[in-house]
Amino acid sequence: MHDSNGLSKPIRWGVIGCGDVLERKSGPAFHQSDRSCIQAVVSSDGESAARYAEAHDVSIATGDAEQVMTDPEIDAVYVASPPNTHEDFTVTAAEAGKPVLVEKPMGRSVTEGRGMIDACDRAGVELFVAYYRRFHPHVEEIQSLLAEGRIGEPVCAIVNYAHPRPNDSGWREIPEISGGGWFVDATSHRVDLLCHLLGAPTEATGVVRCDDGDSQTETAVSLSLSVADGVCCTVTSDFVGAGSTDRFVIRGTAGSIVAETLDSGGFTYEVAGESGSVAYNQPETTHGGLLDHVEAVLLDGETNRLTGRDAIQTEAILDKCVRSVYADAIPTTVWDGSLPLTD
Repeated sequence: MHDSNGLSKPIRWGVIGCGDVLERKSGPAFHQSDRSCIQAVVSSDGESAARYAEAHDVSIATGDAEQVMTDPEIDAVYVASPPNTHEDFTVTAAEAGKPVLVEKPMGRSVTEGRGMIDACDRAGVELFVAYYRRFHPHVEEIQSLLAEGRIGEPVCAIVNYAHPRPNDSGWREIPEISGGGWFVDATSHRVDLLCHLLGAPTEATGVVRCDDGDSQTETAVSLSLSVADGVCCTVTSDFVGAGSTDRFVIRGTAGSIVAETLDSGGFTYEVAGESGSVAYNQPETTHGGLLDHVEAVLLDGETNRLTGRDAIQTEAILDKCVRSVYADAIPTTVWDGSLPLTD
């Protein structure tokens, strides 16, 4: 990742998957970076890749993922295809000696996640999972307040996330492809933040509603979690109502942090008799902070703060509390072990 003088060079990425995530979220971050460039794009039919490459001046467009992952001119692989492909593509890329950034959810189960971790460990390459909200400025500010003990000892957290289901959810409600429904796809970001900010889960239970219809996946979920030193967390989501909400609250022995809308870029706080608010502009690109971190790890030797072992904690919660309801529809072994999850 460095030239003969030790100077950083742009990371040449091979991107697998040319859907909405690449077009709207991660792609703009790559194209704005001076330290990364998309060298090749892959889609299952090659046609989406060709359209993306033409629109964004990408050198290689193909339907052959293995060709790209094994190409010596590719430095790293970004897996942005549906979750049923994540394990196979990650293993192949790792065996070719490429570090991997994989979209969330990590896979369709803890079992697949462990396969990805093991492959990257054997090959000695980095594995990153794209829970990009960890690197948004207001989330980093929340982490600083917690680390400084400004709200005292965390006691509980409350997350409420909801939005109407789209008329066409595509593969996101086909569990053999997605490994779950909208909770797995979207609320998992908030579950990951609880693990990131408060610690790994030690207990988890869930109540899941699945309405009759074509989809077997969740329409409403209520989780109760215990993390780290006994912090009690409640996560509720529904995808049947007309309204939307994205509330994220952490209460401690000496104060609280309240984001009425997590993705607004701000929150209010009460600490030791002081109250105030923090507001940041929403990131220009959702994946910008994440990509900055990945580049710093690969080019500057910084420590990976979003590893497969970090992300698999969320997979364990999803398996145990949500996917277990429709496990027969997912062609992988859904984990049902005991928390905390260990290697």
